[in-house]
Amino acid sequence: MDMNEIVKDVTLTKVCSIRPFKGSDEVKQVTLAVKYDGLTIGDVLAKALRQDVIAWQNGPGRKNFDKLVNGSTVNVNASRPGAAAVDPETAMVAKLMTMTPEEQQKYLNELAKKVKR
Repeated sequence: MDMNEIVKDVTLTKVCSIRPFKGSDEVKQVTLAVKYDGLTIGDVLAKALRQDVIAWQNGPGRKNFDKLVNGSTVNVNASRPGAAAVDPETAMVAKLMTMTPEEQQKYLNELAKKVKR
């Protein structure tokens, strides 16, 4: 595959939710149509790789930091879109990071109540 081949007539769509600001109760759902025309195949794949890299850094990479050798290569498999890309703990930390400290405390208290049932 020629990674320098220019992409033509490619638009990918994804339904997403958006809020006017962090912590807002107001939410709208839109379909985002991203046009990739003019980029190389390598550019498009680099964009896709970015999210996988971040998920690995914040999950398995951080958890296994002490086992990593500086300058080494770590091989991982990409998952299908929609498949779980991170472990539950990493997902929970990511969710909490989007909340204010007050929202975090409220959410954690609600989880604790559910665990006690």
